[in-house]
Amino acid sequence: MDLYLIRHADALPVGEGITTDEERPLSPKGEAEAKKAAKALLRHDIELDTLLTSPLVRARQTAEIMAKHWDGGSLKVEVCEFLAPGSKAKDLARFLADAKGDALGLVGHMPGLADWAAWCIGSKKAQLDFAKTGIAHIVCDRPGKGLGTLAWLVTPRWFG
Repeated sequence: MDLYLIRHADALPVGEGITTDEERPLSPKGEAEAKKAAKALLRHDIELDTLLTSPLVRARQTAEIMAKHWDGGSLKVEVCEFLAPGSKAKDLARFLADAKGDALGLVGHMPGLADWAAWCIGSKKAQLDFAKTGIAHIVCDRPGKGLGTLAWLVTPRWFG
């Protein structure tokens, strides 16, 4: 299974009509970043079966923009509650074990994505720093503690 962990793109801060962290939409910069991320993955011949996203606005928007620019909009987006902040690693692993497809994109947040990636590759002490719209590729037979291998981790500079 190929898992592509994607941190949401740049979002607006709380304030000026945005009253909670959950409501924060993408900034114009974030919208452009999400589009570039999709195009970069396609340029590197990465195929995704499904794009799973946290229910928070900025993550959903990142996933929707990526899907829109993915091979004519063919990529399916599904909300996954286990990508929301505060979710448990085991719950996400169980969900992914039942997910359809061999290549899944997961759009989420810091520090949750980094914590889950560290758990999956076998070390809670691993320090993985996801930039906004940063992407990590983890390979595993099935998701679980210590069952994955970090293949790569890139920042938006990689998008070109």
